[in-house]
Formats: sequence, structure tokens, C-alpha cells
Amino acid sequence: MDKKQEDSRDLLRDVMSLLENNKLLDLRELLEEYHIMDIFDVMENLDDDMKLKLFEVLPIDMSASILEESSPEFFKSILSNIEQEHGKNILEQMSLDDMTDILSQIDEDERQNIMNLLSKEDADDVKELLVYDEDSAGGIMTTGYIEVNENMTAKEAIDYMRENALDAETIYYIYVVDNYEKLVGVISLRELITARDSIIVEELMSENIISIYVDEDREEAVRLVSKYDLIAIPVIDKEGILKGIITVDDIIDVMEEEASEDLYKLAGSSEHERDVVENQNSTPLQQITSSIRARIPWLLVVLIVGLFSTIILTKLKFIGTDSTHVKILFFLPVILCLGGSIGMQSSSITLMTLSSKDVAFKGLVFKEAIVGLVTGIFCSIITGMGTYVIIHDYNIALLVSIAVLMNMIFGAMIGAFVPSLLKRLDIDTSVVSAPIVSVTLDFIGICIFFVITTMFL
Repeated sequence: MDKKQEDSRDLLRDVMSLLENNKLLDLRELLEEYHIMDIFDVMENLDDDMKLKLFEVLPIDMSASILEESSPEFFKSILSNIEQEHGKNILEQMSLDDMTDILSQIDEDERQNIMNLLSKEDADDVKELLVYDEDSAGGIMTTGYIEVNENMTAKEAIDYMRENALDAETIYYIYVVDNYEKLVGVISLRELITARDSIIVEELMSENIISIYVDEDREEAVRLVSKYDLIAIPVIDKEGILKGIITVDDIIDVMEEEASEDLYKLAGSSEHERDVVENQNSTPLQQITSSIRARIPWLLVVLIVGLFSTIILTKLKFIGTDSTHVKILFFLPVILCLGGSIGMQSSSITLMTLSSKDVAFKGLVFKEAIVGLVTGIFCSIITGMGTYVIIHDYNIALLVSIAVLMNMIFGAMIGAFVPSLLKRLDIDTSVVSAPIVSVTLDFIGICIFFVITTMFL
């Protein structure tokens, strides 16, 4: 266990002790020394009553920050159990884009109840943000920015900025608009505060603006921010009217989501399994079901390609190919491919799960064993049918089916076991897990195949 995990457990122990003894002032002083993510981790390990009690102790700004990082279920649970006025005060402190992301995942009725707690101005902004697709630039932008008119003086712009800075996500860029709200330039905070009071904003601003259209893909925003080293990028509509900005923290979130999505696809899984795995409130049954649904299509592709390779082998007329033993060897590639495929799926998903969650060692292996069993039964039946169609031998079809089933069960278990074991031993799982899993699965797959073959023949 590393020092960070020890500190987290110590904090959890201290928080529970103070809550049980009702020492709320001491608890508040303790929590003010910690980052909100450390507090959020503690809250997820408390029962509902303690969780609510802890949340009510927190200062409003910390409460708002925690809700911004929370899941929709956590968000709804907290707001439904605290006083309405307290909920309003917390929502006022929240970032509107983060709030919108959560509200977009909540049922319409519950969403409306929460939006009734917002001020009219905030509610209108949230409704506007909800219109945009979550994968578009508009879906990740925020309306918390500073805009000034091009005809203002530097002093007027600074005074305006002081009045509105509290509601802004960032003040390092000040966006310049004309009388029609069209984006015409940008000024850095440094340029503005070092300028003469009487100078006109239009003379200070840079007209070389890097912007993105509101309906463009959010990956384009990532590309632009990375290319030009921006900390925020303005979002405009087709008429050039400024609609919002995307800040670098949102860009980082998108990069993590896109990287996670690509890794799951590379592992032969899907976004649905990723969402269920990353959901703190998902049940083991939901995780198993989502894994089966996500992986079977890819395993079917492997199975079909493997059977085609078997057909090619059966067409090669070598001496002795009529032997039963040799015919069985034709199916070794499909058996090894299926075991290897589900093993690499299991290994990849386990690696990503371990990197984002503190999960039980046995729980991962057991879950993957069930996934291997169910997908193994499905694939073994199809493989058996395909085997009989190819060589018209019930015995060989049954043997191959059993070999596929056993290999996929062991493959899934080993795929989860190896990275979990390396994690416990504090060894870098991402470096050594894949080659170890690959060679282990090949060896075990061949052993299983020949053990079953020997038993049958």
C-alpha cells in the first residue's frame, strides 16, 4: 500500500471518529486542510447518514466543488436530503458547465426540480447548454467568461471585470465583442492592467483569434488548445456571436474520456462497458452484463476468422491429414485465438479498472471468470456447430467445444489475475502485464487442448 492510500485511510478513520462523537467544529477544521478530491473519496466510503452529515459540515464552496465532481446519483441524493435554501446556495457556487453535464444525465422531472432552485439567469444558461450535443464544443463550453465591448476604455473594462470576475471560469483572457455581440478580439489580463486608463480596448486587442464553432466536435477543441497552448478557447456560432468558452480543465477531461474510450475499443470492448465500470454505484451484475454485451461481438469476429483459417487448413492435402489427431490440430488456432482474445480483453479492462478504482483483488478475478464462463458457453456452442459443419464428426466437435470453453474461462481469469497480482506487488502493470498474459495464455491454451484431447482419445 502506498503512502497516499495510507493517508486516505487515516483521513477516513479520523472523519468517522469525529462524526460518531459529533465533533463537527473539529471536523470542519480538519477538512479545510485537505483537497476536495480527498474529501470526496472519503464520502464515497461512508454510509448515507454519515455522508449527508459530513456534507452539511463543509463550507459552501467546497460543497459546490464536490458536487461538480460527483455522479448524477450522488448529486440527486445530496440535493434531495438537504434543506432547499442550503441547496440553492450551493448550486449558485457551482460551475454551470459542470452542472449541465450532470443534469443532462438526470430524468426530465428530477432535472426540472433541481433547475427550479436556480436563479432565472443561471437556469436560462443551463437550458441553453443542454441543447448542445455532449460531444460537441457547445456541450463542454461554459458561459462563465469575461467579455467587454470594443469601445470601452481600459479603465472601464477593468471596472467591469472586477464586477463580474467572480462568475467567470477564467479571467486570464478577456474577450472583446462589438455592439452585436460578435467576437472581434481578445486581450490578456496582463495587457489590460498595464495599459493606460484612457486607451480604447479596440487598440489593445488582438484580432488573431483562435476559436471554434459551437457545433464542431469537441476533439477539434482539444486539437486547437494543444496546438496553440491555450488555457481557454472561445466558442462562437455561425454568425460569429460569442456563446461561451472551453477552459483547459474541460479539455483535459475530454482528453481523458477520449483516451479511455479508445483504450476500451482497442481492448475489444465498448463505451457502455466503460461507463458501467467507471460508475461507482454499478452492481457486480450490471458490470458482468455490460462486459458480456460489449465483448461478444468482437469474440464472434475472432471465432469466424478462426474457423475460416481452419477451413483453409483442412483443404491442405498433407500425408496423414485423414487422422483424427491431425484433424483436431486444425482447430488449435481458433481455440488459442478465442482464449487469447478474451484474456487480453480481461487484462486491458482490469488495468483500466485498477487505475481508476480501489477494487478488491478477488472481486475482479471472480467477475472475469463469470464473463469467461458465459461468453465461453456462447462461443463453444457456435464453434462446435462450425466444427461439425467443417468435418462432420460429433466427437471432434464436442472436444473442440469443451477446449474453447475451458480456454476462455482460464483466459479471462488469467487476464484479470496477472495485472491484479502485479498491482499488489507494486510492479508497473502496464509494462509487463500484456506480454506475460499473452505467453501464459498460449502455454495454458495448448496444455488444456492436449489434456482434453488425451482424455477423449
